[in-house]
Amino acid sequence: MTNPNFARLRLDAETQSYQAFIGAFRKLWAGPLYRSMRDEAAALPNQEPENFAAFEAELHQQPKHQFFGWLEHNLQKMKYEGRWGVVPAANAQRDEIEALMAAPVGGNRLTEDPALQLPDYYEENDFHNHPGGLREDPLAAVIYRESASAAGGVVGKADLHARYVQALLGDAKVKRVIDIGCGFGRSTFCFTNALPEATAVGVDLSGSCVRLSAHLAEGRPDENRVHFVQADGVKVPFADASFDLFTSTMLLHEMPADAIRELIAEAFRVLEPGGISSHLDFLPPPINFLRALYLGHSDRNAEPFMRELAEMDMVAEHEKVGFTDVEIIPFAEDDQGLGEKWRLPWTIIRARKPAEAK
Repeated sequence: MTNPNFARLRLDAETQSYQAFIGAFRKLWAGPLYRSMRDEAAALPNQEPENFAAFEAELHQQPKHQFFGWLEHNLQKMKYEGRWGVVPAANAQRDEIEALMAAPVGGNRLTEDPALQLPDYYEENDFHNHPGGLREDPLAAVIYRESASAAGGVVGKADLHARYVQALLGDAKVKRVIDIGCGFGRSTFCFTNALPEATAVGVDLSGSCVRLSAHLAEGRPDENRVHFVQADGVKVPFADASFDLFTSTMLLHEMPADAIRELIAEAFRVLEPGGISSHLDFLPPPINFLRALYLGHSDRNAEPFMRELAEMDMVAEHEKVGFTDVEIIPFAEDDQGLGEKWRLPWTIIRARKPAEAK
């Protein structure tokens, strides 16, 4: 029987109240403080895109922007590591949760590679300020899953992945999906939910993530259609033309530019002719104020490669390896303008391998 609460942390009343407090503060940060800062920034000089450096320097001198940045960094750290953070909650239940995670995974749902050579960039960065990243700790994926919804986390929207799948697929007839950087499987399961005849492979560098995903698949209607593999997405253990959809969600911004180029080339290799490559990620809009917040998030949330992604021409990079019909599609409830609430600039990067490709 499926158990979506497998290895879910139990949060006591104090921890729930603490996380709720952080979530309430995040709403003030992303709402009223953002709007006030935005309105003041509209009066600054150098609004033209070609004058971005001067605008950014001026914005950094504004007290509200400094407070905004301080909150962004410290509320994230508090969510993980404060007295009632997610990490202390996990440590208090470590023996019990580790035993659950170590239990055998039935069926053919999991391929682990403990000897996998992790890329330097992955070992050297604790992305989104996750202590220790998703590398060695057996509970890393459990902590990551809890933090994704705790305190109004940026990926807390339950329908985000489902809406991405709907926007991506349209009328496409997809049968074989490979989901790179699958995390704890939420994105992978959204594809098998939407495609009842498709199979899906979730790939992640994190052994903890693929193991948790495989456990969460047990008892699901699609449990025999999903498989989770510990591997590097730039060199997956599959033959040429093995899939008709190659996808990732919130992965590109955590990879240096050279690794992104390798990933694009690998997508072209493993896709069958006519197959689709699609990534949901963040690309900065050409508005100085929003671009400054995007780059500031890179610095404050331990996402150093967002800056490299921002400078890449994703259309040209896909076309270099042979993709056609490359599209950059805004993905959000509202437009890319100065909205009433701060959010990262979600974007779909979609391309097709030509039907005649060899």
